[in-house]
Amino acid sequence: MKIDEIAGQKTAVTHLKNALIKNQIAQAYMLIGEPGMGKKTIATAFAESILCEERKPGEYEHCGSCQSCHQVETGNHPDCIFVSHEKPEVITVDEIREQLVSDVDIKPYQGSRKVYIVPDAEKMNEQAQNALLKTLEDPPEYAVIILLAANADMMLQTILSRSIKLPLSPLPDEVIEDKLIKNYAQPKYRASSIVKFARGNLGRAIEMSENDDFIEDKNLAAEIMKKVVHTESYQWKEWIDELSKDKSRLLFFLELFMDYYRDILMFKSGAGRERLMFADEGDVIAEEAFEYDFEGLKNCVEAIEDAKAKIRSNVKPSLALENLFITFSRNYSE
Repeated sequence: MKIDEIAGQKTAVTHLKNALIKNQIAQAYMLIGEPGMGKKTIATAFAESILCEERKPGEYEHCGSCQSCHQVETGNHPDCIFVSHEKPEVITVDEIREQLVSDVDIKPYQGSRKVYIVPDAEKMNEQAQNALLKTLEDPPEYAVIILLAANADMMLQTILSRSIKLPLSPLPDEVIEDKLIKNYAQPKYRASSIVKFARGNLGRAIEMSENDDFIEDKNLAAEIMKKVVHTESYQWKEWIDELSKDKSRLLFFLELFMDYYRDILMFKSGAGRERLMFADEGDVIAEEAFEYDFEGLKNCVEAIEDAKAKIRSNVKPSLALENLFITFSRNYSE
C-alpha cells in the first residue's frame, strides 16, 4: 500500500513522511494502537519507502514497482524482517535474539538500510525486552526498528524512552463507512450497522464486513447478554456448545459481549441511547445499568479480557465461556 492510501492517522503518517523527505529516519519507532488500527500497514509502507530503489531524495512515497518494493510487499525482502513468535501470548528472549539481536550485526544485503518490524511488541517478556534494549542502546546506523504495540504500558520505560512513539487514533465513522462502501462493496445499511461496532477501528470493520452472518451474530450476542444473568447454568449449554465450535468466532463474540457492557457503562454514566452500539436493546440496557454497580461492571469487563487471553492460550473454550457467564451472573444484583 502507498503511504498516501493509508486511511486517517494523519499525525503518525505525517511524521514518517517528514522523516523520509528530510532523510532523518530514526532508529527506533513505536506505533501504538489496538489490533486492526493499521500498525502493520503503516510500518510496511514506511519500510517499503525506506528500502525503495527508485525513491528520489526529498520524496517520501515508494515507487511500488521496483524489485525492492515487490519484495517488501510479498514478504521476501532480505532487509525487511518481521519478527515472529511461536506462542500466541509471548515473545521469548530466544526469538528476539535469533531474529533481531544477532541478525542486526549483519549488514544490509541489498541497500543501505535494514528494517525490523516487531508485531505484538508488548508480548515480549522481560528478558526479551532487556535483550532488545541492548541493541537500542547502540544500534548500527543502518538499522531501523519498528515496534508495534497495542499496550505501551507493558513495555520497559527504557525502551519507550529510546523510541519515537506514534499513537494511532480511532478513525471517524464516516471514513470507515466510506471505505466499506467503496472498497468492500458493502450496502449502506450494512456499512452503517458495522460502523457502530467498529469503534473507529478499520481493521475490525473490515473483519465484520467479511462475516456474512454479522447481523445474525450481533443479534445472538444481544440475546445471550439479555438472558444469561436471568437463567441457570444448565440452561447455558446450547450457547456454550454453539460458540465453542470455532475459536475465532468465539473471540468475535467476546468482543460483542464487551461492546454490550460498554453500552451499559455508557448509559450508567449518562450517555444517551443514540450513542449505544446495541441501540435496539436500549430498554434492556437501561434496566441493566440500574441493576449493575460500577464495580460489578468492571469485574465483567475484566473477565471478558481474561477469557480472551485464556482462549488464545488454548484453554478449553467451553470452560472459559462457562466461567465468564458465572462472573456475569455473580455481578448482577437483581
